[in-house]
Amino acid sequence: MITRMKQLPNNLYTAEQTRELDRITIEEFEVSGTVLMERAGTVAFDILKQYWPEAKTLCIACGTGNNGGDGFVVARLAFEQGYQVEVLIVGDSNKIKGDALAAKQRLEGCGVNIQNYGNGKLPLADLVIDAVFGTGLKGGVSGDAVHAINAINQHGTPVFALDIPSGLIADTGNALAEVVQADVTVSFVGLNQGLLTAKGPDCCGELIFDDPQIPSGVAPKVPTSVTRLNTPGSVPKKRVNASHTGPHGHVLDLGVQVGM
Repeated sequence: MITRMKQLPNNLYTAEQTRELDRITIEEFEVSGTVLMERAGTVAFDILKQYWPEAKTLCIACGTGNNGGDGFVVARLAFEQGYQVEVLIVGDSNKIKGDALAAKQRLEGCGVNIQNYGNGKLPLADLVIDAVFGTGLKGGVSGDAVHAINAINQHGTPVFALDIPSGLIADTGNALAEVVQADVTVSFVGLNQGLLTAKGPDCCGELIFDDPQIPSGVAPKVPTSVTRLNTPGSVPKKRVNASHTGPHGHVLDLGVQVGM
């Protein structure tokens, strides 16, 4: 089930914890990585149709990891339904492997011509899909990715980010010098804490979450790092202008590190 910003799950995860959710799903619950990628791509395509029903041409920038694999799945589904699809690989295509490579091969089998990104402008399209970097990004962005992220932001059409806007750090919400500014972001499997902290909300636009039918027994096996506050009393009620602070409760601020 797709959930919107006001219905996001309370449990937030680091990138490593999300990878552990993936691992448990695949190894212990025997749901293949290919199946998870197909489910994620299907959800993303459904969101695409809902949010941009008039879009007919798509430009999909795919990296060389599993985030790019999600992009290949979306591209194939869109092509099969009559969309004009332009797929660009950002990075060394020889590094694509595993489930992402299988998704790329299925896309090529449909007759879609996949191009390598050449540091220039992106082709004209009604919608740009960002599938360059997933949640595993830690260091800086370099090479073709710098130009690709800038080109995405300068394209002038809506941007749909898969998993996380490329250039945003999943654990902290810190943004690198080059970061995609998305209009809508869909997160899969586990909601990363960086999507809701620091620069995360500004980069994500509207945030949507889907668990791609992860078995219910997976989440209890991975302790959460952060819990999103979502209680009836967590949002302050509107105050009368002439009211005093005393009747409205108190705040306890605990510093958990030296110097805080």
